[in-house]
Formats: sequence, C-alpha cells, structure tokens
Amino acid sequence: MSRSHAQRGFRISDLSRLTPVPHKHQATRFLRGSLLLFLVCSSVCFAQRQNEPRPAPLDPVQAEQEARALVAEMLAQKPDQNTTNSGSVRIRDAAGKTREIPVRFEIFLTPTNWMSAYEILPSAGEPGGLKLTVVHSGDQPNCYKLFDPAAATNAVTRKLSPDQMMTPFAGSDFWIADLGLEFLHWPKQRLLKREMRHSKSCNVLESVNPAPVPGGYARVVSWIMIESPHGIVHADAFNAQGEVLKRFDPKNLEKVQGEYQVEEIEMRNRKTGSETVIKFNLANNPPSEAAR
Repeated sequence: MSRSHAQRGFRISDLSRLTPVPHKHQATRFLRGSLLLFLVCSSVCFAQRQNEPRPAPLDPVQAEQEARALVAEMLAQKPDQNTTNSGSVRIRDAAGKTREIPVRFEIFLTPTNWMSAYEILPSAGEPGGLKLTVVHSGDQPNCYKLFDPAAATNAVTRKLSPDQMMTPFAGSDFWIADLGLEFLHWPKQRLLKREMRHSKSCNVLESVNPAPVPGGYARVVSWIMIESPHGIVHADAFNAQGEVLKRFDPKNLEKVQGEYQVEEIEMRNRKTGSETVIKFNLANNPPSEAAR
C-alpha cells in the first residue's frame, strides 16, 4: 500500500535548505513558497522517468548573465509559514563505525527575513543542545549563529566567521556552510553548459569562492533542473587544488503526485572516506507552535 503524499518525503524544492516536508495540512501552502534547493540525486530510482529532449548548447556570451539570473531567482524563494520536523543524522566514519543523532529542523519567518534552525536533541549518553541558526535575507549574505552548550560554562550564541562556516556540524560531513547554501552567495557564478542528468534537463552552474579558507571549498559545480523550482540534482565541491572534497546525493527519490520527494539525503566526504545521511521522520510531525 502506498503512503500518503504527506508521509512520502521531501520535495526537490525543499532540499535547498535541508528543511522537512511540512505537516499535511500545510503542504499546499508550503509548496507555493518553496525554499530554494540543495543538491539532489545520484544512484536513485525515479518513480516516473521521463524522456526529455536534450537541451541546446549554451551560448557562452550569455553564460554569466543567465547564471546570475538563475541564482537571483533561487535566492528570492522563501517559505510562507513556520514549519517544524524531526529526523536523525547517521554518521559513518572511515573505519565503518556508525552513530546516529536525533535532530529537530525548524523554519521561522520575520517581517524582514527568515531563519532555518538545526538542533541536536538529547539521546542516550548525549545531552544535546547544539543549535545552528541560519538567517536568510534574499540576496544579502547569510548570517550563521551557533549555540554550543559544550563550548564554555556560560555558553552563548555566537556569530560565525567565514572560516568557521567551513567546519562540520555536530561532527557530521555536512559543513555549516552546506546548511545555508553558502555557494549561491559567492560573487562569481557562471553556467558551464546544459546537459541531461538522470533524465532531467539541467543547467550546470559553477560557483567560485574568491577567498577560500585552507581546506574549505574553492568551487562548487551543481546540476540544477531547468524546470522550476530548479531542484539541484547533483553537486560536487572542490578544494583549491581542484580535488573533489564532497558529493551530495539524495536517496529514495521518487515522483509522487507530480512532485519529486526524497526521504534521505547523503553527503560523502571524498577526503576522509566518511559519509553522513540525514533521514527525516515523515509521519506525525505537527506544525510548529508559531504556525498554529
């Protein structure tokens, strides 16, 4: 028996902020205010594959203009209401040892911006309390705030610097910058080409970091669906030496009632051999208090 639309998973448009599918009573409104996107797709099976015509070659003269227009459209998208969800982060190190951490995901709107929050919940032997908040203000720079109860006796929320963004969140392979799609805010953006990826017509976007921190991302190449709301179907992050550092992919990507949804997302660290999977609890997730 197939699961309901509300329990299936996340839409591609929601992946941008790694935010969960809202409660079933909010699903329609949330779709209209879809959140950008993140990275999607690799070894997955589509519920409905479609054979689309291959896109025409990209005119290099228009590459930068089209890239800036695409990024501007992605950054302009925002949710239309508060939502909350829970899930887990499963981390496997290079030796194959696995640990799982419960997480709560939330979205808050204000009159001038919106925020996405990622909070580690208490679990067996772990106190929890670590919380990252990303403040999104359209095409303006993101602001990253971290509360770490283990950092000091009197822990306070602190604003992170650019080099602190290129650090793991809760020991996972997701860096803090990943959770805010920081590469979309880099000044140098251009379209490399258009090509098919997993039977979808895509723009291939190159984002270049003008001042990469040691060991951080110098460049991100992402395959973005031409079809709105422009879900990213794959992305590679490179270091300053041109080596692939990270690859992000969804798992169990399916098309349900006309919308692509995914239940898990995976980040693979090519340098350490580790990987992290974020799994969302799809059923019985009530709306946030502010949304009621």
